[in-house]
Amino acid sequence: MEATLALELSQAYPESAAVCRLSRSRGMVGDEEAALLAALTALAAEAASSGESCVYALVEAAIEKLTELNAGGDCPICRDDLFPRGAAPPPPTYVSACFHSFHCPLCCRRAELPGG
Repeated sequence: MEATLALELSQAYPESAAVCRLSRSRGMVGDEEAALLAALTALAAEAASSGESCVYALVEAAIEKLTELNAGGDCPICRDDLFPRGAAPPPPTYVSACFHSFHCPLCCRRAELPGG
């Protein structure tokens, strides 16, 4: 997954929270984008409440969350874990050029459908 973080800082920053948004993302579904932005918004609000600068912390938190999402996540087709933990080996996974990941059998089945 990949994302470009856009931060808007007012003249009252750091006493006023940085506004976080994603100007571009690849490989993320809506709930993953929402979770990333919620975590960053909470961090920005916490820093603003104490008047602390947080730009570096926001970038670090975004990298950490994206790393976490890249290490796991759900298949956008079946919504099951891409890399389940357990005794059985995980199913083969396909990663597209735009960083979306799918279970291989589901991609093949989808491609065989008319219009797929």
